[in-house]
Amino acid sequence: MAKKSQWESRRQDERVAKDADQAELVAVKYSSCNLEAGTFDDRIADAMEDYEVADPKGPLPRWASEDIQFESATSEIALEVRRRADLLAEHYPFSLDGNRLLYQRSDTLVYEFCLAVSLSDSLSVGEFARLPIAFERLVRDALICYLGNGAKGYRTGWPADELEERPVKFKGVISKLQELTGEWHWSPDPDLDDDPTHLIAKDQGLDIVVWKPLDRRGGQLFLLGQCACGNAYATKYHDLDHQLTSLTQWVKPVSWAAPVRVFSTPRHIPNDLEFQQVNKVAGLTVDRARLTLLAEFADHRAFIKQNAKDSYASLIKLIITDFQVDPQVI
Repeated sequence: MAKKSQWESRRQDERVAKDADQAELVAVKYSSCNLEAGTFDDRIADAMEDYEVADPKGPLPRWASEDIQFESATSEIALEVRRRADLLAEHYPFSLDGNRLLYQRSDTLVYEFCLAVSLSDSLSVGEFARLPIAFERLVRDALICYLGNGAKGYRTGWPADELEERPVKFKGVISKLQELTGEWHWSPDPDLDDDPTHLIAKDQGLDIVVWKPLDRRGGQLFLLGQCACGNAYATKYHDLDHQLTSLTQWVKPVSWAAPVRVFSTPRHIPNDLEFQQVNKVAGLTVDRARLTLLAEFADHRAFIKQNAKDSYASLIKLIITDFQVDPQVI
């Protein structure tokens, strides 16, 4: 079988990344696991066909085909784990010992939190609704670290968060941004209500705003963030388009200097060519790997932990119910 190009393999790479996530989840739960744990859900669902390897000698017996699928899946999961380890180096909270994945808790728990969000069955029901809100705060704080001293940030995503003071209505959010930055002018198109309900305007795809002032004058560097936690994260690439179409029907101008769009997801985007395209289409892309690198940088750790608001350990426990961590260190 001819080897697929990296672009052709991107959908399979996403499948392997999800299986690697499953293996990491089991390792977090039990301190270690065999990489085969990542295929458990696929085997239960009888969905291993993506790992099929054609045999040039003809059709194989079912048991032989299943063995090849299983070995192929395990090998590809190992490759994905090694890719993550190469990206994150000492900040990757796992290591491979042969075919065994070993877990060692990260300092900030940002990696484990993003992993838990990626594998949560719900992001909107009951306590699980805390997850996307906490993720947006994390992205805000990580981007503040990225811009460095003097940078500031504000969560604008809907719904409002009881752990942080923030207006419920979108008009109030924009007014607050104007108060904080001196820019962001509320000016709806003529056919729009000047004071819409929060359900009409919501957040217009804008989940976070991070900026870095230079002086008291207008014209600052702004990062505008769209955060996508669910499986269909690829459908969110255009929520903040190049022209900021949804946003500028309400706000004119957004800022005097053109802002930078940021797209963030708690998932790994495993295919490098696709990752480049996401940056091109959705803006500067910050996935789990980049969030972890920002959070685990020595000078950033204290800031990330102090500003978490909702303990990452408690959020992880929503998905890994027996997750334990010393409260003195997080």
